[in-house]
Parts: sequence; structure tokens; C-alpha cells
Amino acid sequence: MTRYINHILWFLGLIALQVFILNNTHFLGMFLPIVYIYALLRWPPDASPALVILFGFLLGLSVDVLSNTPGMNASATTLIAFLRYPTLRLFVSKEDLGSKNIGETTLANGAFWKYIVLLVLIHHSTLFILEAFSFSNTLMLLLKIPVCSLLTLIFIFAFERINGKKDARD
Repeated sequence: MTRYINHILWFLGLIALQVFILNNTHFLGMFLPIVYIYALLRWPPDASPALVILFGFLLGLSVDVLSNTPGMNASATTLIAFLRYPTLRLFVSKEDLGSKNIGETTLANGAFWKYIVLLVLIHHSTLFILEAFSFSNTLMLLLKIPVCSLLTLIFIFAFERINGKKDARD
């Protein structure tokens, strides 16, 4: 139970960080790290898929409501919530996963980073394509997706350093 409370606190903290600080701080005027998805990516693997999808939708909807974006974040986070378990299974066997937390210290052989990078790229591609709603400026879209993904991954790396120490003790 405390594990879920910890994730809910991360959920609230990351939404606040995203909406009140990062959405107002664009790097080079157009690049934005999207860190709120970290709460979804670290959600326990033994949670029911329906709960994960609901959590993903509520996470994206919270950011949409506070950022005045009409459903773009909700749709992108719902998509990665739906793809989360199959993506995780690409890199980790069911036996190895068990009921432990998803993290760099608990998943071996770089499986965590493969899982994170793939879902961050899917999320950012979905979000920015919905945001542009056209392919007229494809070059900008092809630049924005990897740069914003890299910025997000840098933040996730920092968050993993914070969470990893706690996971190693558990």
C-alpha cells in the first residue's frame, strides 16, 4: 500500500513540476522536457492493466486541464499506458519482473532504459504530432521529437538517481 502512496506522491509532484515550472521554461524557445510521464513509467508492474490505463488517462488529463491543452496529453499518456506492459515484456521476462518495482536497479542489462526510451519516443511522437495536427512542418517535428525526448530522458535519469537509492534499500 505504501508503494502506491509513493507513486501517487510522485504523480502529484511531477504534475506540479510540469505545469508550474517546466511548461513555462522552454529550452531555446521551443524544446520542453515532459517529465510527468515518469510517474506512469514507474507504476508497479503487478497493477492491473485497466488501472494503469485509467491512471495514464488521469495523469494526462490533469496536465491537460492545468495547461489548457485539449486532450493531447491525455491521449498520449493513455497510449503509452496501453503499450506499457507489452513494451516491458519485450525487454524483461515475466518471471524476472515479478512484483518488484520498475527501476534501473531492479531491471538488469539495461532493460529499464530500453523500456523508458521506447515509451518516451512513442509518447513524444504522439503528443507533438497531435499538437502540430499536420505534417506541413515535418523538419521541425523531426527535430522537436528527439530533442524533447533527450531532455525528458535527462530528467528521468536524475529522478532515477533519487528513486534508485530508495529502491536499492527496499
